[in-house]
Amino acid sequence: MKKNVIASVIFLCLFAVVLFKCSELLEDKQARYKYEPFFESETNFDVIFMGTSHVYNGIFPQELWKEYGISSYNWGYSNCTIAENYYILQDILKYTSPKLIVIDMYGLIEYENSQGYGNGKYRPDRIEQQHVQFDSIPLSLNKIKASQDIFDDYSGRVDFLFNFIMYHNRWTELTEKDVVIKTTPEKGANFVVGLGRNISFERIESNETMEIESTCYQYFLELLDYCSTNGIQLLCVYLPFPANEQAQLVANSIDDIVSSYPYCDYINLLNEDILNLTTDIYTDGSHLNFTGGCKVTSWLGEYILENYDVVSHSNEENYAELWNADYKDYLDFKIQTICGRTDIYEKMMLLYGTDFNAEISIAKGCEVESEDLILEEFIKGLANNIQRLDEDMLRENEKEYDILLIIKRADNQEVIDSAKYIYEDQKYIYIE
Repeated sequence: MKKNVIASVIFLCLFAVVLFKCSELLEDKQARYKYEPFFESETNFDVIFMGTSHVYNGIFPQELWKEYGISSYNWGYSNCTIAENYYILQDILKYTSPKLIVIDMYGLIEYENSQGYGNGKYRPDRIEQQHVQFDSIPLSLNKIKASQDIFDDYSGRVDFLFNFIMYHNRWTELTEKDVVIKTTPEKGANFVVGLGRNISFERIESNETMEIESTCYQYFLELLDYCSTNGIQLLCVYLPFPANEQAQLVANSIDDIVSSYPYCDYINLLNEDILNLTTDIYTDGSHLNFTGGCKVTSWLGEYILENYDVVSHSNEENYAELWNADYKDYLDFKIQTICGRTDIYEKMMLLYGTDFNAEISIAKGCEVESEDLILEEFIKGLANNIQRLDEDMLRENEKEYDILLIIKRADNQEVIDSAKYIYEDQKYIYIE
């Protein structure tokens, strides 16, 4: 009898180990790619950014470190709601002690009856995106409560506690990335490279407001109460983008709500002249590209240092050694991205910041000088790190191209990329 009990215990232990390993292998790795660096960090994060894809694609902790020495992590993700952020924040605080939480307010009303159905707490048609954040969080009482509350109308909500149920049939989808797991060098962010065309933004008056009614609004009040009760500094923001009238009305209506709670502040960046709509908006017309994200990140970095108990760690050895090493990986990632692009606008937008210098030569007589406002706007916006050379050079050397772009690392002037283009019919033809 005793032997049978021992054998059963051994079997159950082995079964649990095998099940765990299988679950680890089969799970979608996006959660680990994005959040593993957070859980494995050897330093504290002074600032945590939360929100939707507007944050995920628009605020860059590595750029914030390079410019201001601020240690931060981006917990934003596509279609993440205020209701989800309310619960996720409580788990984040178990692993780091931020001096400031920054949360974007886009989505405060957008998810109410999304696609004509749902409980307003999550996007029922984007359940895989909800998993990315929840899969990263270790099992806890708070996670159990969150899954039961947020997904109360979803029959598979137990998947958020034991994701093996959801991923058990991924055997045919497994690739090398499921075995050799990489993590993001972007500290949770994800910059996007692309250019929206003919973007417009009709700004309404800042005193035009509306009454906010949504399921997520109630969780917003819970979030404000949680932070004020626990003495957590919370900065609510409305990040800039080409917002429609409804989004602007919501953005204009938040200040009075937030200001009534201690430790909570609000800024509406739609009212700040941060962006150039010609160069800073992504292809979809509603998100920031890399250039736009860098500008918003820089603006917020300066604002945070001036208004909160957040300091630069650039000269602190225990931070600088680790963060500078991580930034080196991030810089390599940016270089790979630049070299992997052929579109001239995309190369230009990736030059923003202090990491790169460039030279652009445009042949005399090339019509781009009078026809392409976009390129001219990029050149003006990059005035500190791009040099326009002798326009006669290309024709004098009898080269078969109109434009030559040479990109160098700013720290050592190493040429990392060059590209040649012919400009015809208002189009750039990449040569090499």
